[in-house]
Amino acid sequence: MGFSRLAAAITVLFASAAACASGDRTFERQVPAEARGAVDISNVSGTVVVTGWDRPQVSVRAELGEGVERVDVSSEHGRTTVKVVLPHHSGHGGDADLHVQVPKDSELTVSAVSADVRTTGVTGVQRLNAVSGDITAELGGSDLELKTVSGDVKLKGHGQPARLHVSSVSGDVHLEHGAGDLEAATVSGTLVVSLDSVRSVRVRTTSGDVHFEGKLASGADFDATSVSGDLNVRASAEAGYAYEVSTFSGDISNCFDATPSGHGHMPGHTLQGTRGDGAGHIRLKTMSGDVQLCDRK
Repeated sequence: MGFSRLAAAITVLFASAAACASGDRTFERQVPAEARGAVDISNVSGTVVVTGWDRPQVSVRAELGEGVERVDVSSEHGRTTVKVVLPHHSGHGGDADLHVQVPKDSELTVSAVSADVRTTGVTGVQRLNAVSGDITAELGGSDLELKTVSGDVKLKGHGQPARLHVSSVSGDVHLEHGAGDLEAATVSGTLVVSLDSVRSVRVRTTSGDVHFEGKLASGADFDATSVSGDLNVRASAEAGYAYEVSTFSGDISNCFDATPSGHGHMPGHTLQGTRGDGAGHIRLKTMSGDVQLCDRK
């Protein structure tokens, strides 16, 4: 054997040994799936990337780190399941990076722990759950239910109306170009929302600030409450809206020169009135935060 061949053989040998030592390996599988079926994905530690496509099948590609036993993929009765499996009684989990392509109209459910989640091109209903991981999702015009603990959320839509339910504990939420109905609850994160068209908004936050910008449909209802966070709402509406604003120990300001009223010797301020025809309704309330309201975006 020549020197060059021997050197090449040694290089391959050492590369193989390094791969085995690291425990990294690749998994790939495709299974048939219904165009509007359900897809459930779960992962502990790593990433989950889901992309919608036009094929009636689910394609799974994964990079598995040391400590991951296998990936189970099954498809029956209209439901496809992708699950990362760790060894029984494992003292520590391994990382798994999942790349999953699903029929775009699938009903998607993702559960992740210590893993980031990203979805694009999925036009069916999405239910996304993460603990100690960020979620980035593209809104496809169908309903979204999202829950996260210790992770940030970034959502981007295309102005298509949908019902959006977002719950976050210790993480910021950014929503851009959404539309329809929004219900959001945060504990200690900032909520930044931009909605192209609003039917209803219900926001509850404990210690996080809320920044909202959007256009209210005729008869829309907007309700936001905060304990110690600020509320900054810039909402336009062709048919106008009635507004009720109150704060216990914060300040109230607006862009249309309305004057808040006090409660005599009691703490707190309120602001009530009507903009335009008053077809919609806005209620804003804080305990120790400030409130800003403007009828122009």
